[in-house]
Amino acid sequence: MFSICTYANEEIDKLTLPIMESIQKGKISNIFSMAFPKDSPSRRYFSDSEIEQYDNKFQGSFQTLGKSSGYFEYLHSDIPDVLVLKYYVVKFDVEPAIIKFILYKQDKEWRINSFAIDDTLDDYLEESAKYRMGSLSHKDVRDEIKAKPLKQEK
Repeated sequence: MFSICTYANEEIDKLTLPIMESIQKGKISNIFSMAFPKDSPSRRYFSDSEIEQYDNKFQGSFQTLGKSSGYFEYLHSDIPDVLVLKYYVVKFDVEPAIIKFILYKQDKEWRINSFAIDDTLDDYLEESAKYRMGSLSHKDVRDEIKAKPLKQEK
């Protein structure tokens, strides 16, 4: 089983990492086309004009964010041998963004099924904080807070 997972990860990395490296290098003019190349089964769902529009939209988004100073894989979730969700966090000049890939394996080969950029990381943090505040009603969370020393001014 381990070798199958390793092989799947290598297949997926061959699809996602060239796109991430292009973003890192600032080569952003045809990012959407890279995600959905002409030989991709997913490409048939887009007209040539839609591909061009998405290429321009992604290019504009990346230009607005500025230069990339690095990226890392933040999340990998999957239904083995069927569906994979990957989030990469990219640190741009203006603010960080998430590059989201959903990859699908219908038969024998993985393909990118969805590709998106999300620059609302601050919204994720706020939602997480709201959830954490709502959790204060749970006894285990209150006990955890009580266990922490209170910071006081001297």
